[in-house]
Amino acid sequence: MPTGVRFNIRELRAMYFLSTFENKIDRKGRVSVPAPYRTVLEQAGQPLIVTRSLTHECLEGQGAARINQIVDVLDTMDSLSEETEILQTMLSSAMQMKLDNEGRILLPEEFLAYASISETVVFAGAGRLFRMWNPETWKSLEQDHRKTIKEKGLPQLVLKPGPVLPDKGAS
Repeated sequence: MPTGVRFNIRELRAMYFLSTFENKIDRKGRVSVPAPYRTVLEQAGQPLIVTRSLTHECLEGQGAARINQIVDVLDTMDSLSEETEILQTMLSSAMQMKLDNEGRILLPEEFLAYASISETVVFAGAGRLFRMWNPETWKSLEQDHRKTIKEKGLPQLVLKPGPVLPDKGAS
């Protein structure tokens, strides 16, 4: 076991979008972004960017740095390829969301319709991004994934060696 590698759960939460939360949409169409997710964005000094997922009927939220990573990868691809155009579809739906003083965002009607969200939103952390789901869709997907794990086992996950968190003393 490595020595000298210590981390605080608050620091870890401030780096990644973790955990699952369920929040109601108010009558004006606003929903509160979970406080730990707001902390991630604040610590990084980044705005919240929301897109329609390309792979699921949900919305994806991330900081601007994640969008920059995607654009950087797209810049290395053949600009005329179908793969590039597919990925650019996600960017075409991207919207910067303004959080109000209470940490709420107003999701556009077309976003709510895309994800079949009406009264309640499930926020599901996914590391460098989070997803916003219709609660029933999320519950069904989570059950499907757990069933797959029971039947096939966990997907292979290869972790790189090294500390869990960067050394704050390093320059």
